[in-house]
Amino acid sequence: MLERWGPSRTLAALLALAALGCGLVAAAPGLALLALGRLAMGAGVALALVGALRAYQLLAPERLGFLSGLTVALGGLGGLLSTWPLVRFGEVWGWRGVYGALGVLALGLALWVARASVGGKPGPGGRGQEGRAVLGVGPLALVSAVYVGAFFALQTFWVGAYAYARGFPGDRVGELLALLNLASVLGAFASGSLAAALGTRRALALGMGVFAAGLLAWGGGIGLGLAYLLVGFGGGFNGLVLAHTATLFPEASSRAMAWVNLAGVVGIFALQAGMGPLVEGLGYRGALLVLFALQAAALALLLLWRPR
Repeated sequence: MLERWGPSRTLAALLALAALGCGLVAAAPGLALLALGRLAMGAGVALALVGALRAYQLLAPERLGFLSGLTVALGGLGGLLSTWPLVRFGEVWGWRGVYGALGVLALGLALWVARASVGGKPGPGGRGQEGRAVLGVGPLALVSAVYVGAFFALQTFWVGAYAYARGFPGDRVGELLALLNLASVLGAFASGSLAAALGTRRALALGMGVFAAGLLAWGGGIGLGLAYLLVGFGGGFNGLVLAHTATLFPEASSRAMAWVNLAGVVGIFALQAGMGPLVEGLGYRGALLVLFALQAAALALLLLWRPR
């Protein structure tokens, strides 16, 4: 879709779908329409990051790494806004009003993006380049599954579950989660600047190293606050996985990024579910050290692998 229609038309159509989904949720009389609306919302934002990176590649390829970090950082800020500020809006407008407002915002974004007119034309030998991208993207897909999958699996559940298992009260758990999320936003901002200075591969390797160090500190019991800070900051470099993919496969970046992004999503589900048996069998310390070993292997793969 991105190669054939271009980022503007593709993202505008998908954002319109997300707006429709918000409207369905806001007006839903029952669970069936509510679930349909949520499905439309998810589908509508599925290519948001990939589409943005493709647009950057067409408009400013020399700043791809910086812009990818900036985009992920802004996404992290959006995630923070969806916590207590959204709760406050919900108290005033009700949950239907909040979804209605989000639908209006999504529709406005769709109209704005449609006017940007960033097209997408396959380069010379486009089909051959796409085939090479699909065949050659495997190592980066593994890196995405292990690194991106681990960060979001931990961020969305296990960091909180571990803190509660340690007996921390709810307020302290909230502080630790806020620390990790704020660190991830700072890491995303830093990743863009470092990618511009060092290149996407080296900057990504640095972020993965910090993330792995956080896992090691966490598993070794070296201060939970420090561990969460390192995990969040290092995990904030996750947008560089797609940016690095785009630099390696410039003539078929949309297809290559789609596969790598899919691998990251699969990794999230796999590691989210896999942590349960690991914690039961090895305890949290053992499970975290297994994750550290996986990150070390993924980092070595990133540094040693060169596409043909």
